[in-house]
Amino acid sequence: MTNVFGIEISVIIVALITAYIGYQFNYRIKKREVFLKELSISYSEVYFPMFEMLSVIVKTEEKTRKFDLIDSFVQEYSGKESKIRYIGSSFILGYFYDFKEAHSKYKQENNRINERELLKMLQGLYLMVEEEFWNAHDIIYEDYKQFVSDSFSNPFFVILANIFRIIYHLSVFLFWISVAILYFTISHMIIPLEWVPEWWNIYSSLLLLAMTLTVFGVMMIFKEMIMKKNRRKNKVVKKLWVNVKNIIYR
Repeated sequence: MTNVFGIEISVIIVALITAYIGYQFNYRIKKREVFLKELSISYSEVYFPMFEMLSVIVKTEEKTRKFDLIDSFVQEYSGKESKIRYIGSSFILGYFYDFKEAHSKYKQENNRINERELLKMLQGLYLMVEEEFWNAHDIIYEDYKQFVSDSFSNPFFVILANIFRIIYHLSVFLFWISVAILYFTISHMIIPLEWVPEWWNIYSSLLLLAMTLTVFGVMMIFKEMIMKKNRRKNKVVKKLWVNVKNIIYR
């Protein structure tokens, strides 16, 4: 086996790949922290106030009042100091500028075609901002209901829930360990590693992966049943519930 500075090349290759995987894992953790920080700013500075303004505009039926509100909205989010820059989605940001262009075109030439196009784009912008607003809210306050539940629940059940969380995270850890073992097993098949036992083979590795994946899957099911998530109603379920109530109280 070829050596580099007295170290086997296979060991160097495995060490480099392992270091790369570790780097990527830490990089993703840091990226998530940055993402949550930026999302919180976007939520407070633009998604919430924009959603509120658009909600009022969309619900306004009187034409003159509606277009006055649109003018105010465009003015609010124009200029160098506009907080529109906090929108994370490039698609929504681009759509907003298309909306501004449609508004400018309508102001220059007030006719039914331009009016219809402006209102159509307004509705599209409202739906996108609404979705972005609620997605941001769900992500930022994901653990809200769980924390509230833990604060007012029986301490015994809180302890049990915490034990379950530890077991769940342990199952996640074991799953990724089995994935890493599979990776080293495949590496061993390509470039033999001295520290791998002779009795260990790819079938043992796949069996271990299947076992940990099964445990992880079971824990995921229990997690969905036990953990409280702060999520809004699904739109389809919400619409169905409204229809049911209308039938009941008809």
